[in-house]
Amino acid sequence: MRWRGWIHSVSLFLLLGGILPSFGTAAEVVDRIIAYVNDDIITLSELNEKTNALVAARQQNPFLREQELSLEEIRHSMLNRLIDERLASQEISRLKISVSEEEVDGAIARIMQENHLTQETLEAELRKDEKTIPDLRQQIKESLEQRKLVSREVQNKTVITDEMVEAYYQDHIDEFEKQERWRIQDIYLPYHPDDTQEERARSRDLAQQILERVRAGVDFGLLAKKYSQGPGAEAGGDMGYFAPGELEPVLEAAVENLKAGEVSPDIETTRGIHIIKVTEVDRTPPKALDEVRESIRNSLYKREVEFRYREWLSSLRERSYVKIVDEGGSQSQKR
Repeated sequence: MRWRGWIHSVSLFLLLGGILPSFGTAAEVVDRIIAYVNDDIITLSELNEKTNALVAARQQNPFLREQELSLEEIRHSMLNRLIDERLASQEISRLKISVSEEEVDGAIARIMQENHLTQETLEAELRKDEKTIPDLRQQIKESLEQRKLVSREVQNKTVITDEMVEAYYQDHIDEFEKQERWRIQDIYLPYHPDDTQEERARSRDLAQQILERVRAGVDFGLLAKKYSQGPGAEAGGDMGYFAPGELEPVLEAAVENLKAGEVSPDIETTRGIHIIKVTEVDRTPPKALDEVRESIRNSLYKREVEFRYREWLSSLRERSYVKIVDEGGSQSQKR
């Protein structure tokens, strides 16, 4: 549901979902303090609960599943997140940052409107995560408090100038142009169903010989007329124009980064061998700076805010009393 995404966008850290029993039951674990953060504490049970929730979220996300992280790495990352949360929460209290009930009501109303939810369907979605409306209200309240903290300490001090936008545009001009299509010539040496391994090996040898002659300066079209057994051979292998998605993927992957006049290596497929020359590349003109100025500014702004917030948190941590008790019972202390 998009409303979950909205909560994530306003929260520095928010986990929804069940808890995996990765660390055993409560009867098997004796709770203890795992870290001190100024006058606050983080317990082992809290760390386990949050770690299990994160593991569950990663297992449900196909992109995160591809990132191989050990349980110890996840626990370490989670502990640091919890410390950052405590520090941020303490700053919220110190600065007397508050969120009214009306602001929470407004946030919930936007969630319901944007996702076409009724009160009943919202409650049903929450029940899937073993949550209630009061749970959601508390999460939104904390998220909005954190958002106000970021605004006060970072966003209000972050400015993206026109010069920064223009420099990004010039340095990343390739991001703002789109390749439309390639015109190609193709030399095709087909495989036949009854070919022996020796016959296929001879085709590979011939492809290498053709490539050597192309690289030596022999006209590609003449070689295509002589050797190609594919369509367009009589026209020097000219295949016309192809847009992205119209070529076989293995062929497109080989030519998509070629410039006009460049030739691919020999490309072997299940049906034969291709040697492709890109004769023309049609591109739309790059989008004008004025067309993309605001999107660049927004992207740079978000990146800068995230960087400065991490720096601010690091500075806050250095000024704070943080003592971490590791699994072995030893302690590390920072101030």
